[in-house]
Amino acid sequence: MKSKNTLLLLLVAGAIYAFIYFFESKQPTSQDNAAHAGRVVEFDRDKINAITIKNTDGTIKLVKKDNAWLLEAPVKDRADSGVINQLFTTAEGLKSEEAIPTDKQGSGKDLLKDFGLTSSETRLTFAGGPKTVELVFGKDAAVEGKLYVRLEDSKTAHVISNDLKNQITKKPDDFRDHKLTDVVTTQVTKADLKSGAGEIELEKKEQHWSLSKPFKARGNDQKIGDVISQVANARVDSFVADGSNLASFGLQEPRGSVTLTAEGSKEPVVLQIGKAVEKEKDKIYVKLSTRDAVLVVPKTLDAVLDTKPGDVRDRNLARFSSDIVDRINIESPGKDKIVLARKGESWVRKADGKDLPINTPAAAKLLSELQTGQVVNFVADVATELPKYGLDRPQETITLSSYASENTAETKAGEKSIVTILFGKTEEGNVYAKLDDEPFVVSVSKSILDFAMTDPLQWQDLAIYKNKPEDITALEIAGENRPTVTLERDKDKKWVLAKGDGKVNQTNLQSVLNTLATLRAVRWVGAAAPNQDLAQPKLTVSFKASAPGKLSLGAQSSDMLTYASADGLTGTFAVSQPDVTVFELPLIEGAPATTTPPATPTPAPPSPTTTPQPPASPTPIPAVPAPGPQTPAAPTPIPAIPAPQPPTATPPPPAPATPPAPAPPAPQN
Repeated sequence: MKSKNTLLLLLVAGAIYAFIYFFESKQPTSQDNAAHAGRVVEFDRDKINAITIKNTDGTIKLVKKDNAWLLEAPVKDRADSGVINQLFTTAEGLKSEEAIPTDKQGSGKDLLKDFGLTSSETRLTFAGGPKTVELVFGKDAAVEGKLYVRLEDSKTAHVISNDLKNQITKKPDDFRDHKLTDVVTTQVTKADLKSGAGEIELEKKEQHWSLSKPFKARGNDQKIGDVISQVANARVDSFVADGSNLASFGLQEPRGSVTLTAEGSKEPVVLQIGKAVEKEKDKIYVKLSTRDAVLVVPKTLDAVLDTKPGDVRDRNLARFSSDIVDRINIESPGKDKIVLARKGESWVRKADGKDLPINTPAAAKLLSELQTGQVVNFVADVATELPKYGLDRPQETITLSSYASENTAETKAGEKSIVTILFGKTEEGNVYAKLDDEPFVVSVSKSILDFAMTDPLQWQDLAIYKNKPEDITALEIAGENRPTVTLERDKDKKWVLAKGDGKVNQTNLQSVLNTLATLRAVRWVGAAAPNQDLAQPKLTVSFKASAPGKLSLGAQSSDMLTYASADGLTGTFAVSQPDVTVFELPLIEGAPATTTPPATPTPAPPSPTTTPQPPASPTPIPAVPAPGPQTPAAPTPIPAIPAPQPPTATPPPPAPATPPAPAPPAPQN
């Protein structure tokens, strides 16, 4: 018995739920009712496909085809979708401020006639929905800004605002699309510009533009996009009623034309450009293949006819994505080939089957310079005189490639060249360059070569030491005009003098340890040279750690850095002045600070691949290989990102110099 009752209750509950869901939920809410209260008309704009406007000036017919509104009468043209949408919005929001029944018996008056609603010439019809909606507009009401209106099938007059009537009493031209074309600029795949100066043909493939006439070349995506946008989005000032005599507008033989082909379109859009308007010299006549009328547009559109091939050429030296570059090959006559390879987030140098760490930011900077380097001048469009530009035997060749370690369906294992750039002679601060797969000779700033070092030493990792300060167990600093100081950790791991008496200045010592443990070069210079004074260094810092070492500091460079070398590392590098100042701090309490007198910097002689740089540049300038021992020279910096350095202490005023004590032997490793 109980189960029957339970079943009956479930059936009743289900019926109630179904009623609520299928009936009550579909009923308008009180909020919906409030929103619709007082509305004169109700329709679904998405279902409307025709609008007819009748007024004292005639009839305007608008139809919707393929989701676009067109003007059918009194002329055929594209309609302004913004004007149509505003018309819909105003009609949908039309509120009755007073509803007046006009069919009451015994009133003795014909209210419809009194309100001007019987034979009105002003009407608005929306067709295409379940029911055609027609509004009849009457006389102005007693209240300013108000008028009478009624639905065609209704005897009720409504007092409404005159906003809707103001919209439908516009001229037909106000309903025409004042945007010159309906072309979507991002969908244009071809463009052809013709003028008295010649023809420029442009083509878009894989999201990039190129020139196919008057020669084949990479296009400037931004500038070509601007030209197309200028044409496609130009605004029409006015429409010429009689466009039958094209010669009178300079359109029988136009001064020029622009043809745009959009993706998916059946026919291209052709714009012909005629002469200037006689009484308005800032406007010109044009004719569009997709519109019947002659159009008047601002004269600024004339600028597209002045476009020259050089204006729309890509001024980037090369076009590539740095993300897909896995190898950088640098070749220079008489020098070993340098191969840089991407390894995870870093770069290494391939040499003798080994992966040697390098200055990763320098590799990234080289890629950036090659990618963003701008052409100074397009020298020749046909590479028939390569020896003239030194490109038959280039001074440097850079090849960028991708690398696949395994065969896949898309790629084969091995290196695949992306772009090869040849660099020839330098002249007046520029270097001639050419891509191997393009015939053009261009000139670019020769500073780009400063980032493509041909000396393997200059690509070395900027990290000189990779220790922790607490791992250093012994330290000796010796130099000119200062006594040698030898320190060690005692059994409690506290720093004490290994020889002599005195109290260790723990603050200064900690600064030295912090700087030394993670010392980074500002840049690598290259091979050692006599003028660097590293044969007899100004200061040496020896230490014991898990990876012991000895740092030698020599002369000062022309850009106020200090030449340095480290045991176990090949070549000379540059150390920043703040680091040098730390190493000169007094390590004994009460001891005077002694600084190494800097040698007078000797400017490096000009190099064929190096531009002299101002001293103390905030951003280090890239360097070229240092000359060998027979040719003393101070090299120019290479790109580097200096590591943050610890704060430097300010040394006390120098005391009278005392003869330096004999230097004890360096601690044994």
